[in-house]
Amino acid sequence: MRWIKINIIILFIAAAVISLAGTAEAAEKQQQPPANVTLTDQQKNEIEQLEAEILKKRKDVISKYVQYGVLPKERGEHIKNHIDKHFEMMKQNGFVPKPHPHAHKFEKRH
Repeated sequence: MRWIKINIIILFIAAAVISLAGTAEAAEKQQQPPANVTLTDQQKNEIEQLEAEILKKRKDVISKYVQYGVLPKERGEHIKNHIDKHFEMMKQNGFVPKPHPHAHKFEKRH
């Protein structure tokens, strides 16, 4: 009788795990952008303007870290250059996010 109870509990746990894994896969598929999306010029301009504002703020934060001595000046400049390169890459890609080459399956944790 005890083994039957244990087997039933294991069966319920396995069913729950399988159902959660399917939900995570479905959520991941929904998060991936379609492969052939292109934006209009107006959409690209809007995204470019927003991204430029965001990147300017990020660079301002890096400058403050340098000013307060949290980061050395050279490191701050390196980070800002990286931010600029990333912006140019996004511009070349038409501001459509590309899937990460090492895409991992992320679970929603909250």
